[in-house]
Amino acid sequence: MKRILVLIGFLLIVGFSLKPVVVKTNQPILLPSVKIKDTQMVAVLENHPTEYPNANTSFEKIYFSKDKFSDKNGFRPYPWGQEIFGGTPEFLCDNSIARTGEWSFQIVGNSVDDSGALAVPDEELKPIATPGKIYYLSFWINYDIDSGYGVRLIQQFFREGDENYPSYASLGPWIKGSSNGKWVQVGLLVQAPEDAIYGDPVINLWGIGKVSVDDVFFGEVKLH
Repeated sequence: MKRILVLIGFLLIVGFSLKPVVVKTNQPILLPSVKIKDTQMVAVLENHPTEYPNANTSFEKIYFSKDKFSDKNGFRPYPWGQEIFGGTPEFLCDNSIARTGEWSFQIVGNSVDDSGALAVPDEELKPIATPGKIYYLSFWINYDIDSGYGVRLIQQFFREGDENYPSYASLGPWIKGSSNGKWVQVGLLVQAPEDAIYGDPVINLWGIGKVSVDDVFFGEVKLH
């Protein structure tokens, strides 16, 4: 009997040791978007998506950086740059299509697992956020999505002590299908948390297709 109990105990130990270990990932706290009432007026203030002196909001200034944030040819519209969330998406500083000026930024997915974004990768260049203020993020996009999730805006916020990953994120709805060659403006209103120090405007493509991006806006708004 004693031997049986020892054997059972051993099997339980082995069983627990073989139990899959759940590794927690850096998941941000999700923030709801701000909804506007029909009777409210929105006053949009200064466009300030980055702390870099030249915000490059239309991606007209192209630099040969050849770093991990550069497109497949080594170029990036600094301080903006590519970020890979999954798979092997492709990126391109593109002068074949633009809403304003001569350049836009293109994200291409060739697999449903491809997920890439345009953002301001350097933390010290992300826009300073004032806690409690409401911010408006928008991009103009020209898109053609074959399959997968699509394209969406993501407004993130960093707080003191965050390293690489933000504490907060507001996720815009996925946009699928095609804009049929037209430029469409998409936007997101989010209130900065009470301990936010930086904003982080992002546009993300996840799936098979492409999106051309131009004319970003990120700045405070006043509601009346």
